[in-house]
Amino acid sequence: MHDASLQTPWDPAEMKNCCEAEGCENAGEYRAPKSRIKLNSYYWFCLDHVRKYNTAWNYCKDMDVTDVDRLRRQDAVWGKPTWPLNGAGKENYAKKLDDLGKAWRSFTGHENKHSEQTQKFMPEEERKALRVLGLETIESLKQIKKCYLALAKELHPDTNGGAKGAEDRLKKVNQAYSLLKNSIFIKETLQETDLTS
Repeated sequence: MHDASLQTPWDPAEMKNCCEAEGCENAGEYRAPKSRIKLNSYYWFCLDHVRKYNTAWNYCKDMDVTDVDRLRRQDAVWGKPTWPLNGAGKENYAKKLDDLGKAWRSFTGHENKHSEQTQKFMPEEERKALRVLGLETIESLKQIKKCYLALAKELHPDTNGGAKGAEDRLKKVNQAYSLLKNSIFIKETLQETDLTS
């Protein structure tokens, strides 16, 4: 134990807070945030006064109903971006991620290497199916679906008056699309899972 009379001003001293409640002389051992905007700035209270303060604390004081609802919704998902379960609204978020990925691959020089590798190792059935749809390379499942829908519309019997050649070609287009949308190689290459996006 140290003798207080021998301590120098630069010796470490144990600082104790006093309770900040008016007229209280107890030690302030318990902290409480000053406001919801300054959650890391505290009052120091004794046990009785911190209980009293906490009972009266209202985080949502001065907030209207829309602010409280917005806060509640953000807190439910830890402030992360969300969209409805039906998928509506996620397009912009997914597009930003796709654009970021493409920019990074382009910056690192992997964009061309990736498409060359894909072409080099693509199974012959998938290569033929792509040609039927008028494609040489694949960038996304959306691209495949877009080409398929354009050809299906162009070759539909109602558009061509039931021409036999168009009907035969439409069958080939349907078969090619079916093969591509179920191709494990295509899905793994593009790291996508379905054609609904």
